[in-house]
Amino acid sequence: MGTMGCSLEEALAFKNAYSSGFPGIATFKQKGSKSVREKGYILMCQYSGHKLYWYDHKEWLERQKTFTREFWENYKANHKNTGDSINKMVSMHFKAASKYDRLALNSVTQGSGIVILKIAMTNFFNWIVREGYFGIVEIAALVHDESNIIFPENLKDIVPKKQKEYMEEAANLICHKVSIPAECEVSDHWIH
Repeated sequence: MGTMGCSLEEALAFKNAYSSGFPGIATFKQKGSKSVREKGYILMCQYSGHKLYWYDHKEWLERQKTFTREFWENYKANHKNTGDSINKMVSMHFKAASKYDRLALNSVTQGSGIVILKIAMTNFFNWIVREGYFGIVEIAALVHDESNIIFPENLKDIVPKKQKEYMEEAANLICHKVSIPAECEVSDHWIH
């Protein structure tokens, strides 16, 4: 029984069902994994060129080259499940690969999302200054893909519309195949 409360066979069945149910995600994950293992970085946002680097990728590649058939035969016979230095090195090697495989899947979406937010909020701030609202409309917090804006009651029909406009405009710069709608909620407290 694993940490998810199911057997290895059940976990593999779940993984296979997910992959067959969402083949685009499986393909995206495979391409990302291959790319980060070859290049040593993840292109987080094609529009801006932001990259996430695998800091010890060169060492990982060199270690990967040592994993020959002879190495694995020796490993299985003398080191597997022993907790010795060779066993720990192999474990850390594959944990690093798994970490960057996961990052290659998630960082592209998250990286593009933060670039969208930065572009939108830069344009929104410029609008605040241009319209004479500096010190009146305040950008209070930016978290992931959300912004918290403080503004007086008399601007409730203007500020949310402008914020939505700039968010969608920024998303359209980066996402060309689907539109990403922005939602604005007005409240006297932070909703999320």
